Amino acid sequence: MTHVHLRLLTGALAWGLLAAACADMDGPGSAEATTEDSGESTGESTGDAPTTGGGAASCGDGVVDPGEGCDDGAGNGAGNACTPTCEPASCGDGFVQVGVEACDDGNQVDGDDCTASCEAPRCGDGIVSNGEACDDGDDDNSDACLEGCMLAFCGDGYVREGTEECDDGDADNSDGCLVGCTVAVCGDGYVHEGSEGCDDGNADNSDGCLEGCAVARCGDGYVHVEEEACDDGNAVEGDGCSSDCMSPATCADGQRNGGETDVDCGGPDCGGCGDALACAQGSDCGSTFCDAGACVSPRHCRDIRDLGLAKPDGVYPVDPDGTAGESAPVAVFCEMTFDGGGWTAVFNMRQPQLGETAAAVMLAALSDTGPTQAVAPNSNSAAVYTEGLALEQFTEALFGWGPSTELDLTRYARLTDEAGLAGLCYLDGYCGDGTLVGSFDMWPTGNTRLLSTGNGDDFPHVGLGFGDQTIVWGYDRNASNLNNWANLYDEGPSGKAGNTADINVPGWRYAIYIR
Repeated sequence: MTHVHLRLLTGALAWGLLAAACADMDGPGSAEATTEDSGESTGESTGDAPTTGGGAASCGDGVVDPGEGCDDGAGNGAGNACTPTCEPASCGDGFVQVGVEACDDGNQVDGDDCTASCEAPRCGDGIVSNGEACDDGDDDNSDACLEGCMLAFCGDGYVREGTEECDDGDADNSDGCLVGCTVAVCGDGYVHEGSEGCDDGNADNSDGCLEGCAVARCGDGYVHVEEEACDDGNAVEGDGCSSDCMSPATCADGQRNGGETDVDCGGPDCGGCGDALACAQGSDCGSTFCDAGACVSPRHCRDIRDLGLAKPDGVYPVDPDGTAGESAPVAVFCEMTFDGGGWTAVFNMRQPQLGETAAAVMLAALSDTGPTQAVAPNSNSAAVYTEGLALEQFTEALFGWGPSTELDLTRYARLTDEAGLAGLCYLDGYCGDGTLVGSFDMWPTGNTRLLSTGNGDDFPHVGLGFGDQTIVWGYDRNASNLNNWANLYDEGPSGKAGNTADINVPGWRYAIYIR
């Protein structure tokens, strides 16, 4: 009997030692696991109970052993201050601490389902989390990230500063903000309702939409191609364009319209008006002269002077038979500053050479007439240019001498005939040798002389002379002095050629004027 009990005790002791060894190898949870495996429940967790009787340390025994941050025994747990692993609860440990953390996904990474500070992600926290396109942490809808954590875009209804001019959140191009988020303006090609009548996107005023985005209409001042024949900007009849914009003014419609100064003449588009027709300026007249609102045709330089149409010496148009006549206007050189002005130059010869050859050239020029032309003071005439002039309209003829082409005549002989100059020798053709030309008043002496052409017997000269072979204007063939040219000197008894000092000054000229 005693032997049997001894064996039982020995067996029980061995089993106890073996169990203790296994418990030490499996750790704090082994007894609990064994209990669960056996299907028995003691009402408390063996692993959470403190060790007694000098057993090994374990997490959950209520004692902070080396290597443990905390150990609340039965108070250890997920969501508690001390975790089941005997570490103080912290963000990122994978346990949601009740009342402290909203979440804990076991990491401290932003952008997933739990922030690095263990807060539940939300729009506006400044962290781009799952499901968000952006998150700038503010509620400003004028930047790149909108409320709702969506990226700003044209059409979102918010104006992004520096990028968009407008944003009305729609695709309607008839309001103040276009697709593309630009403000509607005239010329953008879209009709802004209530502000524009049209908008064709161009600056062409000949189509149906004008600059300013107004619909083209008759009377707007622009000709609508293929719709209007004219448009003068008003609805008045009888001016440049009819009130229906279909009948433009022409220079042959029998009306004074458009820019015309008289019926079918004058203005910028029609030809010049005839004499006595209305004008505003010289260009409105065929004659180029407008006097007191009516066109006039100067017949000669005296008319130009008397009408006050010009002052300086120069070339002017004249029309001897008027605009109603058959002859076309001609240009003549008018001496407007010499001896009262209004002189028409018909002959000019600059200082001829000495000798018979030059004298023959002058005689040939004086013996012939030519078509009217401008005779300038520095020219050499090949004829007396009176053809085309109505000589009966002129009453004064002047044969003169000047010291230069730049200065007025200083010596001259003037003939006056109120009946006109038609038929006067030299002016209306050569009348032959030794022919009386007429009675002339001499300047500067004040003498009156009967002057004749020269001939071989009594007047051996070219030009005009008087008395016994005395020459006053032209060339003396019989003179003995070196200069045979004369300059209307009649102060002395002989009056021969070359009798004044100024005839030897270079640059002098002969001239014939009529007035």
